[in-house]
Amino acid sequence: MADNLVTKRLEEFLAECPDASREEIEEFRGLVERYFVGELSPDEFKARRLHMGTYGIRATKDIHMMRIKIPAGKLTAEQLEALADVAERYSKGIGLLTTRQDMQLYWIPTREAPAVMARCAAVGLTTREACGNSVRNVTACPLAGVSPSEVFDVTPHAEAVTRHFLRNAASQKLPRKFKIALEGCPTDHAKTAIHDIGAVAEIRQEGGKPVLGFRVYVGGGLGAAPMQAILLEPFTPATEFLRTCEAAVRIHDRLGDRKNKAQARIKFVVKRLGPDAFRKAVFAEREQLPRYPYPEMDVTETDEQPPIPTDIPTTAHVNGTYARWLLTNVINQKQDGYSAVTIRLQLGDISSAQMRGLAAIIRRYCGGMLRVVITQNLMLRWIRNEHVASLFSELAPLGLSKTESERLADVTSCPGAETCQLGISASRGLARALEARITQAGLAGEDVESIRIKVSGCPNSCGQHHIADIGFFGGAKKVNDHLAPHFQLMLGGMTEEGKAEFGKPILKLPSRRIPDAVVRILALYRTDRQSPQESFRTFAARVGLPYWQQALTEFTTLPAYAESPDAYRDWGAETDFTLGGMGPGECAA
Repeated sequence: MADNLVTKRLEEFLAECPDASREEIEEFRGLVERYFVGELSPDEFKARRLHMGTYGIRATKDIHMMRIKIPAGKLTAEQLEALADVAERYSKGIGLLTTRQDMQLYWIPTREAPAVMARCAAVGLTTREACGNSVRNVTACPLAGVSPSEVFDVTPHAEAVTRHFLRNAASQKLPRKFKIALEGCPTDHAKTAIHDIGAVAEIRQEGGKPVLGFRVYVGGGLGAAPMQAILLEPFTPATEFLRTCEAAVRIHDRLGDRKNKAQARIKFVVKRLGPDAFRKAVFAEREQLPRYPYPEMDVTETDEQPPIPTDIPTTAHVNGTYARWLLTNVINQKQDGYSAVTIRLQLGDISSAQMRGLAAIIRRYCGGMLRVVITQNLMLRWIRNEHVASLFSELAPLGLSKTESERLADVTSCPGAETCQLGISASRGLARALEARITQAGLAGEDVESIRIKVSGCPNSCGQHHIADIGFFGGAKKVNDHLAPHFQLMLGGMTEEGKAEFGKPILKLPSRRIPDAVVRILALYRTDRQSPQESFRTFAARVGLPYWQQALTEFTTLPAYAESPDAYRDWGAETDFTLGGMGPGECAA
């Protein structure tokens, strides 16, 4: 009976899918059936399911995480409601927003995966190429189109790149995953310097006419061997943009190391060839490709128009946090009379009920559209200034009015050991503990609010710890003859256009000691900096490694196990710490 219901639901969803999506989902359904009757081995099935965004979960069999791509972070109310439906029906009622502007849903049975794909495809979302060795979700600045400082709106260009590579034969079986980001502002919100391709908007005048284009960077990346992207060329006209991207992807496909997955990203091709030889290879490849036009390549202004708000409450009920929320979560758009509002989500989590409530709100206030931010938050745009208080009063009952967006307490984290097979320690648990300790300590003020904390459960930097002011990645270490979760502390990371500085390793700290250690780090910054103008990153580098090691040595110890067994446990765990459940990662499968 249950199988019949699954089949009926799937058929209903498939009827609403575009042809290309319906065909590949039907094919995937066949693969699932072949897998369960033993015609496909687990390894054969893994390679196929990863290509369709279906990822293994730690210590489980035939239960998956599904990653849904949100190109440029652009999400409609209808799509948000569809995500709420699949989270509630097939998962545990929670969606996780990632640093790649994706949504991940966990604990989905293999047999239900095709139905999730079909429900998403019916509203224009796909899981295809969200995992595996292909061009992943294309990200973009969440302020694109409304930023007061942007050169031009990069959204249509990001969407053109998305369309170009989705199901493109050139990007189906790459040596390793490939990530692309676009930025239109002087402030590099999209972190282009750490991407395989990063494109930054520029306009040049030729013959008295504006020509849209990009400064294109190639070969950045984090992971165990972080590298800064090189400038491929100072100006790539929009008319050359897609074929330039494809040329770089093809060079990666041809020259990437297929034998050693740890050395397979395009950054290693750049390193092996050297910047000049790499540029020559890409330009030679580009000459062999046709120009790929797209309708928006010459558009200098956003095509978004001010939406007409409807049914806005005439009175707003605000509480004592409203003034702080206005300061930390609301900014002016370049369009007079409008604001962009960031919804801070703890660790990117949003429930089905919150998604549905938010979908109704954005229909009324901002034309049924929002943006996902790579800091695991959401941004509502086109909010009339006179409606901001009313918006707050409607977000608050949903639990979506948290202050401190993009501030010290807004910690970024990957899923870590809760679900990831490569996760060593509980990054999300540590992130929650850090937020609580920072709030308890009353750490606030302009001098510390710009400091960002990012946490990863292993060295692979899915939480982007390398580019944080204060970064941590998970590990394990024996203390007093008992294994305990630890994190490597890194200080001083940052990115800006064309530049990435990666945090310097300081020392390993037991997970349970880290919140107090961070309070100490910030206190030392306040007491020992040369002046109020000295940034945390400058201070951290100036005082040097011996200073930090001496100041933080006390936090490397734990009490005797018999005295405090909880100190040896991971955050949120009720049993002793173990590396059990870890397995081979599927990122490079």
